[in-house]
Amino acid sequence: PQNFPHYFLKEISEAPLPFSKTLQNRWKIAPDHPSRTTIALDEAAFPQKITAALAENSIQRIYFIGQGTAGVAAQANADILNTYLREPSLKISALKASELSGFQLGEDDGPTRMSDTLVIAISQSGTTTDTNRTVDMVRSRGAHTMAIVNRRDSDITFKVDGVVYTSSGRDIEMSVASTKAFYSQIVAGALVSLKIAQIRGRRDSRFITEEIKSLRQLPDQMS
Repeated sequence: PQNFPHYFLKEISEAPLPFSKTLQNRWKIAPDHPSRTTIALDEAAFPQKITAALAENSIQRIYFIGQGTAGVAAQANADILNTYLREPSLKISALKASELSGFQLGEDDGPTRMSDTLVIAISQSGTTTDTNRTVDMVRSRGAHTMAIVNRRDSDITFKVDGVVYTSSGRDIEMSVASTKAFYSQIVAGALVSLKIAQIRGRRDSRFITEEIKSLRQLPDQMS
């Protein structure tokens, strides 16, 4: 493929660019402190109602879900959020979407059963049946929902409260597990996790500034 001797080398070599695109316009200079930076996720990505629920401590559980490679990204992002938050009272975990829907939800659950929960679904194509069905099920039980997804205007984007696109949201990879999409899912999860830590008051502006700086340096290090 192209000028590479095999596909895997092509995937690895292409990874830094979508990583950079995922970071693009997702941070800004802090208005009250020009030497500091802050996370900049707009209303479409991180809705005010989720911000308010986190600030008011009405969210007590956060689940990252996905299938296949996205399920591995969910595990990584749950670990990142746990590291950023350092808040034992908040339950953070990663599950395969099919495990959440199959074993954690009951048929008799009411419409407020998961009102204290934020579910962050990760998907490359946005069309993964198990993941999308699980999002439908948790929403019907009152959960707040977000998606980290590669494909703009894919099915899952119409089901959730907020969408963080990886890269530009227009990459063509859908059915093949993509190295560059995986890395982008991790950095998107890190941005969301930093935002949550900021809202909860668990990390100060100095820490967030240094973490954004580290994330911005990663594409060059990957190259």
